[in-house]
Amino acid sequence: MSNASPFRRSTPELPSTTGVQRLQSFAVGSAQFAGFWSAVVLPFAMLALIVSGSVVQQVPLFVGLLLANVAALRVGHGHKQD
Repeated sequence: MSNASPFRRSTPELPSTTGVQRLQSFAVGSAQFAGFWSAVVLPFAMLALIVSGSVVQQVPLFVGLLLANVAALRVGHGHKQD
């Protein structure tokens, strides 16, 4: 008779590739979702700065919003393109 336990494994189990792929897919999908909706909302903040006339005093903020919008457009480009 063998005294090996059926509950012990001789080698540790690595995470399955499907689990890693699922996590990667979730992370990419979440980033695309956030990027897409940020690209939709950020122009309204920029428009508010322009309409209020405070864009002259807040040039770094406006440039930051503009760069953030470009980045959001790039990240969110593939959202819901199956």
